[in-house]
Amino acid sequence: MTKSRLITLVVLGLGLWAGTSRVRAELICPQPSFDAGSLLAGKPFKHSFALNNKGKEALQILETLPSCGCLRPTLSKTILNPGEEITLPIEIHTLTKPKGVHRFSINIRYKEAGEIKELALEVKALIQVEVEVTPAASAIFTDRAISHTFSVKDTRAKPMRIVTAHSSNSLVTFQIHPSTLNENKESVQTITVFISELLTPGKHDLWIQLVSDDISYGEMKIPLTIVKRDGKLASAAPSRLYLEGRVGIPFGAKMVRINKAGTEPVNVDKVECSHPAFKCTWAQGPGDDATIRLLLDEKKLPLGETIAELRVLLKGNQTQSVLIPVNIQLK
Repeated sequence: MTKSRLITLVVLGLGLWAGTSRVRAELICPQPSFDAGSLLAGKPFKHSFALNNKGKEALQILETLPSCGCLRPTLSKTILNPGEEITLPIEIHTLTKPKGVHRFSINIRYKEAGEIKELALEVKALIQVEVEVTPAASAIFTDRAISHTFSVKDTRAKPMRIVTAHSSNSLVTFQIHPSTLNENKESVQTITVFISELLTPGKHDLWIQLVSDDISYGEMKIPLTIVKRDGKLASAAPSRLYLEGRVGIPFGAKMVRINKAGTEPVNVDKVECSHPAFKCTWAQGPGDDATIRLLLDEKKLPLGETIAELRVLLKGNQTQSVLIPVNIQLK
């Protein structure tokens, strides 16, 4: 065998070996972006994405991260074998969305061969508003029993009437008030939410389910987040961040103070950010408190609303986590 032929065979062999080593699992969605067209705010919308493992190794889906609380994916399994395909049904409830174009995204984080990867899915829709909820963001922070009121406005000539409201938690109850007319002669109906003092401390994500006498709308849902604080534990100020920005204009740094409880100083272990656009640092002070500094990468945020959270983990005698929900509007 000639020397040149031997070198050629060695090079080809190395190429084949390298090519084989690069064959890994890969999560594929044939149609990762779906245009739902025009949707009426308040009418539920459902869609399913096909997910396929096109690689030659099994992969594990770690989590599905929706861009807002109005979007709920339902994952049937987390381990996909080579060539296996599943569907990811999603349900979008748009009652709290303003008129205009919205993008609802899901970031799927999965693991294969020890490496974390991501797959982005998106539903685009033009929201038309006949029925509007105020305030749109239903989030309640409390350390005791509390009530919260929101209103449902119907701009149509023949408005609906909310007849009942309920949630999946029996410690959250409702009172529905009669409809009235505002200054524009539009029908407005208020609903009061009552949260029992018996609700356990922690974060509770649930739906407010509204049933009206308009069968064309069916059962309307509003995402509700309740953060029940323990009065003996550290807390955040502000307890929730509302941020607005525009494409091409960097966000400024945002500060959150973690206030101590009792005599123990705040000792931050780490800060977990639920969205890849977030970057957090922290420092001791002022005094026995701590300060969290949040930076956002505008290029990693979708247009429209993004709902995420920061989880501040403490150590020492104050071992706990402090949740800080973040609402972002990018225009």
